[in-house]
Amino acid sequence: MAAVDVTQSRTPDTVTAAGRDALNAFAESSLLEQVDQFMVDLVRGMPATPARDAALYHLGTGGHRMRARLALASGANRLSARDNIAAAAACELLHNASLVHDDISDGDEYRRDRPTVRAIHGDDVALCAGDLLLTSAFRAATRVADAATARSLADFMAEHAGRVIGGQSVELGEKYSTVPRRLRDYLRATRDKTAPLIELSLNVGITTPAPARYSPALSRGIAEAIGLAYQILDDMDDLREMTCAMDSARLHPLHAWRHHQPPGRAGDHDRIRRRCLRHVDAALGRAERLSAQLPAPLSDDVFHLIERLADKARRIARTTPPVQKG
Repeated sequence: MAAVDVTQSRTPDTVTAAGRDALNAFAESSLLEQVDQFMVDLVRGMPATPARDAALYHLGTGGHRMRARLALASGANRLSARDNIAAAAACELLHNASLVHDDISDGDEYRRDRPTVRAIHGDDVALCAGDLLLTSAFRAATRVADAATARSLADFMAEHAGRVIGGQSVELGEKYSTVPRRLRDYLRATRDKTAPLIELSLNVGITTPAPARYSPALSRGIAEAIGLAYQILDDMDDLREMTCAMDSARLHPLHAWRHHQPPGRAGDHDRIRRRCLRHVDAALGRAERLSAQLPAPLSDDVFHLIERLADKARRIARTTPPVQKG
């Protein structure tokens, strides 16, 4: 499979002005603002508790709302506007629940340039806030008026959330493992913890009783490729402060850095970094080819996500890695 060069623009000829206009008209800020307001109103409607306040704080920190965008584009011309907003909110709430829980596991103090829920409220309340966001996601699905669509969406949500939970548990369990992990273990864990909620958003448009315009298999292929690229780039963020061999020794057993080392050259940090970026290239190239099979405006929205990740890869490629000492 030929890799896509992240040093070059990825804008294809097939992204027409009409396609971009369709995307902009559909994913305009007012629609996303309605999704945001829907989520806030849903959580605010819960009894006043520290968990509710913490959940509202987290929603107020912003974010790209990428999953909401994908869900809105997937449901375009398939769901009513009201149902589409509820479905997009369900996807976004599920994602945000996973972020709050992830920050507890990783002990993170900041997210989106703001203190995390756990940093402000402590791990215990943060755990409850994440649970509240999770239950709110399923409540959002019940707001979809079409009963068949609501049932299908809830089923998708349970399946995909379960896969994320399983993937996260594999990674957390590795903290205590002394067995060297194989590349296939790394790839599976990486896909399972990141891809399913992207896949869920892509599948909103095929939850309706009407004949599907694309298959769940296509959604999975695209989501796994994007999720892999996203996770490798996310892992590379951990390396910005890495200045010595001891730092790399503390990395997680399923960290991208460990699984891109050339045989016998674990100390060649620059080469490992280049191998990570080539893997990102290949994953984004596959996602781009597959996304051409999606209908508009979803295909355009997926392309913009791919381009955003490619931009990040290009920035990393232009950055001089820190000097390794010791």
